Amino acid sequence: MNLKQLFKENRLLLVLYSVIFFYLIYQEAIYSPDTYGYAKAIPYRHLGYVIFVKTFLFVFADYFDIAVKIFQSIFCLVSIHFFFKTFVALLKPNLLIKCIVLGLLFFPLFEPLNVVNNVCPEGISYSLYLIFVTLNLEFLFNNNSRVLKYIVLCFLALVFTRGQFIFTGLIFSAVYIAKHRNHLFKINIVSKLLILVLMPILVVLGEMTYHKLKDGIFMTTPFGFVNMSSAAYYVSNIEDAQYIPNEDYRAIFVESYNELKRKKLLLSSQPNSSYKDYYTFFHDHIPEICNHTTFITAQNYFLEKDPIDINKPNPAIARSFYNAEKANKGITLALIKHNFKSWFQLYLANITHSFYSIFLLVIIIIAFIFSLIKMCSKFHKWYALLFICTALSLSNAVLIAIASHSIMRYTFYNYTFIFLTLLLLFKIIRHGIKD
Repeated sequence: MNLKQLFKENRLLLVLYSVIFFYLIYQEAIYSPDTYGYAKAIPYRHLGYVIFVKTFLFVFADYFDIAVKIFQSIFCLVSIHFFFKTFVALLKPNLLIKCIVLGLLFFPLFEPLNVVNNVCPEGISYSLYLIFVTLNLEFLFNNNSRVLKYIVLCFLALVFTRGQFIFTGLIFSAVYIAKHRNHLFKINIVSKLLILVLMPILVVLGEMTYHKLKDGIFMTTPFGFVNMSSAAYYVSNIEDAQYIPNEDYRAIFVESYNELKRKKLLLSSQPNSSYKDYYTFFHDHIPEICNHTTFITAQNYFLEKDPIDINKPNPAIARSFYNAEKANKGITLALIKHNFKSWFQLYLANITHSFYSIFLLVIIIIAFIFSLIKMCSKFHKWYALLFICTALSLSNAVLIAIASHSIMRYTFYNYTFIFLTLLLLFKIIRHGIKD
């Protein structure tokens, strides 16, 4: 592309960004129950968006809504531009492909997601995710080591906001290892690799320190196993109580199970059908299973044993969240172990739902295995990019399916990378590998 064409493209993009920006800030801010959870810094809310909301409330007060919309809009559009330009430089696509990619990148800004107008973590996590991926592409393919410190900072901000991305850095670590496998034990290579690999540990320590300072308990953000317990409870039977050795946990399981049975929220309460239908019911009723039953039951159980001090309510409430998480961890692992086949079938239906098609999921898995083998045998940019796109899509889907249900709010991050996977496969199959 010559300078004249580049200037014309950038000018068109600026006009497009401006139109979208003004459209977004004239839309109403969207509040949900989650919003108030971040404003109140409830223990199971990740610290990234808690700090963001608290800061904007303090600084902007009555102008909070417009300030959040302006910031999230600008941040999102800048991150989209940053990612789009890197994509264009690496793949050199034609105009049609550029338009499709831009459309996919803009999609979360509008109905039904409205991430920019939602006062929820997606308003900044989407932007952080795109920037994090772009910085890693710059590091890997342009050999720009200066961005490594920004990769670390962006990773911390991203995972402090959305915990589902905690293992994302390991994907780029794998590409780095494949690229430098012949020089892996050189000091400068090892040092950079260690930074990428150890980033999740920094996140865990940061979260635990935050909760120690705020809640008085050195713990990671609770609710991971509370969410994960939903599927385990859904496929369980009352006889599973015998496999839970802890007396408190067993009592919580029995009470939760009986309540779920009363509400007809168990798999055994459903008419005989396929696991696709079983999952659809589970998908539609997970708030009732998790938030309104298993979590509340566990929390109330521990609050009865450790009542709230009216003068200092926060410590007991924080402990109830922490103990509910521990209890659900023990219950979940026991239930999965003794109902593994049913749980795994539901889990596969969950992952399939995130890709909307078993056919698409199979293509992504095959492309992942193919690119991994090719990248490890002979490193090439196209294979590495294919590996990154498939690994990002699969890792997000796999973690979401373990922890919760595959709703669009959690899986929309994959859409662009699924399309890029198909694009790269087409290029590799039709044109072969060319330097």
